[in-house]
Order: sequence, then structure tokens, then C-alpha cells
Amino acid sequence: MARTLHLIKHARPRIVPGVPAHDWPLAPGALDGIPALAARLVPPPELVVSSEEGKAKATAQALAARLGVPCRSMLGLHEQLRYTVPYRENAADFQADLRRFFLHPAELVFGEESADDARTRFAHAVQAVMLAHTQERVAIVAHGTVISLLIAGANGLDPLPLWTSLGLLEALTVDWPGLRLRAEA
Repeated sequence: MARTLHLIKHARPRIVPGVPAHDWPLAPGALDGIPALAARLVPPPELVVSSEEGKAKATAQALAARLGVPCRSMLGLHEQLRYTVPYRENAADFQADLRRFFLHPAELVFGEESADDARTRFAHAVQAVMLAHTQERVAIVAHGTVISLLIAGANGLDPLPLWTSLGLLEALTVDWPGLRLRAEA
């Protein structure tokens, strides 16, 4: 029987120009949507695991507290590496960077990690989480780009529209180990 895996994009960060995105904290009020997220996670997770990035950890801790389940963090679940990417004041410029990133997955075109490398690293970390824990229902709080890369690859989808449609505090629910998307109720 397949296990349930909820892949959740973290809550809204507070954008801090001049600070790498992986260091951005959550914005004020970013966790207000946790009760609604918890209610949408069907079946509810028995464990919440997060990226080591602060915005994902804070989101995961709030979700786990709401659900009354354990919370852990795990290396390798972080967003695509972008330490040298400057802050883009214009959202269209950032979206153009991401389009190139998704269109040329084997090439290093944005940040320090290609799309293929980010997907492989994230896939290994997700597998490590699922092998290390026996719970039937697990939630992983991570980041939109790597979630989109993993799920698009496993389901034969284009990652760009998936990334574009994946909102903050939104979950994609899949069967483990196949990573097949479950139909929404």
C-alpha cells in the first residue's frame, strides 16, 4: 500500500534586499494560514519534516504544533542554490531567470545549481526522509522550485507551470514511493 507524502511550500517570507533568499525570515502574519493548511491535508500527516532554511523550519514547526505531531528538519531539502543571485526588484526579471532555469535543466544558468542537480539532490533527501521514518503519512515543508522539479519529473509535467501555480502554504499530495499526484477531492 502506498504511503502519503504532502510536499508543502513554506509560508510567505519577508523579502530583504541584499540578503540571500535562503536567509529571509517569515513575513509578519505569514503563519496565519496554518489552520487552513492543516485542514486541507487529507489524510493528515503524522510527522512534519522541513528544510533547514528558517522560513521552512518556522512553517513546519507551526504546522506540527497545530497538528500535534513531531517536527524534524533534514539536510538536502533546501531550495535550489542561489547564493550569488542578486535580488530582482522586478518580479518579471526573476520569472525570466526561472524560465531559463526550467528550459535548460542540465545547464547552470541561474544560481549555483542546475535544475537537474537541484532535483536529484532534493529527490535523494526526500527518499532519505521516507526511509528514515515509518509513519504512513508524512509532510515535508520545503521550497517551490525543488518541489516543482521533483513532482513534474515524476508525473511527466512541465515544471514551469507547476512552479507558477504553486502558492505559498500550498501542498501537493503524492503517493510514496511513486510520487504520483493524487487527485484533489
